[in-house]
Amino acid sequence: MLFCEKLKLFRKENGFTQEELADKLNVSRQAITKWECNEGMPDIENLKQISELFGVSIDELVKEDVDVDTYSKKKYNYVWELDIDHTKHFDINICKIYELNIKPSDLEKVKVEILSNEEDVENIFKVKFDDLYNNLDIDIKSKSLVSDACINLYLPEKYINDIELKSKMKCLNIYDLEISKLEYDGELKYLNALGMKGNVVLNTSKCDVEVSYDKFDGRLEVNIINSVARVKIPKGTSYKTVLKGIKNEFVDAVNTDDALNVIELNGLNSKLIVIQE
Repeated sequence: MLFCEKLKLFRKENGFTQEELADKLNVSRQAITKWECNEGMPDIENLKQISELFGVSIDELVKEDVDVDTYSKKKYNYVWELDIDHTKHFDINICKIYELNIKPSDLEKVKVEILSNEEDVENIFKVKFDDLYNNLDIDIKSKSLVSDACINLYLPEKYINDIELKSKMKCLNIYDLEISKLEYDGELKYLNALGMKGNVVLNTSKCDVEVSYDKFDGRLEVNIINSVARVKIPKGTSYKTVLKGIKNEFVDAVNTDDALNVIELNGLNSKLIVIQE
């Protein structure tokens, strides 16, 4: 993972806007934008400030072969696995958690890793697999509310077709997936799509949501009620807008009718703000 990706991920996970992070580091918002777009690097003093602010070492920030996620700081973890041998539709239900990381794997197995500062992770959480040939249901429940829980979900790259996901969480990170569709139902604050190709449907109802792509290749459908969606895509990305529902509007959107990428807003009395940076 590049420094620019790590900085953006940490900023979002801690709920900072670019302007708020700039204030904390005593730099301009333009400097944060430049760093997150991989157009420059902070000097050593700024790196020290970032390291202290997010609780990671400078080496972890700058080394490209080191992935740094919130879950790396959790004390306890437990792993559940299931072997599969062909393409599946994944139907996933997860109890309320802090963060979910979905990553492709070159192994022919599904791996669920739960991380928390709660010592008894194995007994607090229950993971159930229901393999129905072309469908795989994954049900993750908790005996008690664990507000800091993070889950790493590894799916076999060659066997991923589409995913239906239901949960309540603060942050969903999708890494390097090429997928026909991922549909999310529930509460969500941040969605970070890193190296993803495919269609995403967000049914977050009465919930503001912020979506960030490092590259936008596919379709995004946002279904919300009385809420605001902020969608960040790389500067220069062309896309087509589709407006549905009642009393909805796009803000700062630049529509290109013949573009292959699509951003759709549906629901009621809501706004979708497009930010290119």
